[in-house]
Amino acid sequence: MGLVFRSAYPSFMNIVAQVFALLAAAIYIFVFPVESFLLRRRRWAQKFLSTPAENVPAVMMWAIPTGYKNLVIALGVIAGVVAANLGYLVVGYTLVIYCCLNMVLTAPTMLLADLQGHYPRKWESVPGTLAATLPALLALAFLPLGP
Repeated sequence: MGLVFRSAYPSFMNIVAQVFALLAAAIYIFVFPVESFLLRRRRWAQKFLSTPAENVPAVMMWAIPTGYKNLVIALGVIAGVVAANLGYLVVGYTLVIYCCLNMVLTAPTMLLADLQGHYPRKWESVPGTLAATLPALLALAFLPLGP
């Protein structure tokens, strides 16, 4: 007689959680080239990222790695959703939970930087903070956990 392990996860990933997870990934993927490639060359990218033109050279050493980090996190979310839909629930849930938690716990640092006076105008970080945090938070909220 073999041992039977009961999965702590249901046999699927909630479609609402998947939609919010993929939306979070899409936002991070969209921002990746803006941070990593366009910030130095495009005025709209500087405005989008609240970076005055005179500050661009100073922030590039952080913008490029941050952009790539965000891309990797977004790809992790996508890989997790794909894995869950292929039946690899533990792998899928682990990736989605870890990557979305990363987004939820790190994106609000934009607001922290704003509160410390590092944005051109007070509260300018709020739209970016919400866009980078809320979809991932909602994905986590809608994940069905437990048997």
